[in-house]
Order: sequence, then structure tokens, then C-alpha cells
Amino acid sequence: MDPDAVPIGELETAICQWAGRIAAATCAWLGLLAAFDRRSGWSGIGMRSCAHWLSWRCGLSPRTARDHLATAHALEQLPMIRAAFTAGTLSYSKVRAIAR
Repeated sequence: MDPDAVPIGELETAICQWAGRIAAATCAWLGLLAAFDRRSGWSGIGMRSCAHWLSWRCGLSPRTARDHLATAHALEQLPMIRAAFTAGTLSYSKVRAIAR
């Protein structure tokens, strides 16, 4: 799709669809991250914490890594929020705010 060639309404629709896909993918990624931390996948390789590993391996800032990890674990206790996130109807920003 050439964004400059499609009608603005279609562009708007595509933007919103992609936002939903990104949210759903982020939710799945956070689920993997929570399991990795629960199983201590990061330990034994000189890492201080899962957040430290996430920062190193995924290129996130330490603070962002901690935020993602906290949100990942909070989602385990918030099934309705997780379902909406998986469906792409809630963004990571909203989920993070709810999870705090």
C-alpha cells in the first residue's frame, strides 16, 4: 500500500488495524516474557534480573524493561484486560496504566 495514494479514510482504517495488531503482538510477547521470568530463563548467564536480561537482549532501556516486566506479570492477574489486549482493543499504554 502506498500511503500517499490511498484515500484518507482507508489510510485511517489501516492505521487503526495496525495499532490493534501491534497491541495483540505486544500482549503475546509480554506473555512470553512473564513465563521466561517465572522460569528464570535469564539466570545463570551473569544477569542480575530478568529486566537486566531484557535490556541487554532486546535493547530496551532498563526502566522500560522493568515497566514491561511489571506489566507482563500484572496481566497474569487481569484476565479481562489481557483478553482485550489480545484482541487489540487496548493499547500497551492503557494496559500499563491499568496494571499499575
